[in-house]
Amino acid sequence: MPSGTLRFALIGAGFIGRIHGLALGAVNRVFGGGALAAEATVLVDADPALAECQGRRLGFKHWSTDWDTAIDGVDAVIVAVPSFLHQQIALAALARGKHVLCEKPVGRTSAEADAIAASARVAGVSTAVGFTYIRAPMVRHAIDLVASGELGRPVSFRGRHVEDYLADGDAPFGWRLDAALAGPCGALGDLGWHIIAIARALCGPVRSLNGLVSTVYGSRPEKTGEPSRRAVENEDWAAATVTFASGATGTIEASRIAHGRRMDIGFELTCTGGTLAFDGERGNELQLYRPGERPGEAGFRRILINGGHPDYAAFLPAPAHGLGFNDLKTIELHGFREAVAAGRNLGPDLEDSCRIARICEAIIASSETGRRIDEPEHAPVISEAREGAFA
Repeated sequence: MPSGTLRFALIGAGFIGRIHGLALGAVNRVFGGGALAAEATVLVDADPALAECQGRRLGFKHWSTDWDTAIDGVDAVIVAVPSFLHQQIALAALARGKHVLCEKPVGRTSAEADAIAASARVAGVSTAVGFTYIRAPMVRHAIDLVASGELGRPVSFRGRHVEDYLADGDAPFGWRLDAALAGPCGALGDLGWHIIAIARALCGPVRSLNGLVSTVYGSRPEKTGEPSRRAVENEDWAAATVTFASGATGTIEASRIAHGRRMDIGFELTCTGGTLAFDGERGNELQLYRPGERPGEAGFRRILINGGHPDYAAFLPAPAHGLGFNDLKTIELHGFREAVAAGRNLGPDLEDSCRIARICEAIIASSETGRRIDEPEHAPVISEAREGAFA
């Protein structure tokens, strides 16, 4: 593997961009320099004051408002801007041979995700997608347990990612509700991608689905407290019954209007030899049930995070002390730089993202037609009329 420094351009200094910036400052300290030490080279944001403020605070060498020029002077690019900007920036970086870590959803539609993935294949560089939660140590432990065969084969899956950031029907309109900017997927694009990625890792590709979506709040104030309202153009809530390649069946739900659920990503997976349950709001533990215990002692066992789980020991030696969201981004960045050093992608990668984008669009199409969709990962099902809206 090569040794040296991997120079990063971070495009976007908002909420998620700041988290990536913190990870850039932490990854070498937590995991060591590794094969390639990460360098926070340049931070880019359209707001010059924000770029400078965050650039100084996060320890970047430079800051700018010009992403096109910034990517020329680095080895890798983190795309942490709204999804309507993903394709333009990612394609530019890939065309110049830069490694790319792109936040999800990758583009607004599966067609945009396909274009980015195709460019990455031509470029022959390493790529990753911001699937933060699938890289949580306890989720990875669950995936490893299932892959080992210890729990038998998957039978049924119940997965969710529900939050309440738009539970107030009078919350103002934002870009995520504008189909031209966010794409046709609302809760699915923002939250559903995460739980679908986890579902596929545990149960395999989706073979068929029946979807149902709902826009509960059809319009919202254009600005807080103002009477003028604007139509919401994508769904607040979505769900699907699914069949997986493993033979398992299950349900997947995404909601941005679930009062009281702040970051509720979780699943329950029943296998022939036991059950796993994970709750993202208690992300430093995993519930495991194995049959065969004495009746008076049978039940779920709580496994607390410890040094035996992936990447935890790099942060601290004490079990059950816990990790947070920022730590998960540091783990993600560490995985990405190690993938670059090894000349591979960090999965789930851009190819997986194309399949997940198609699943989300298939859920919407199934809801609109009332029909089951088979092999939703293989071909886009979004209508030509809808696709034209994003050209």
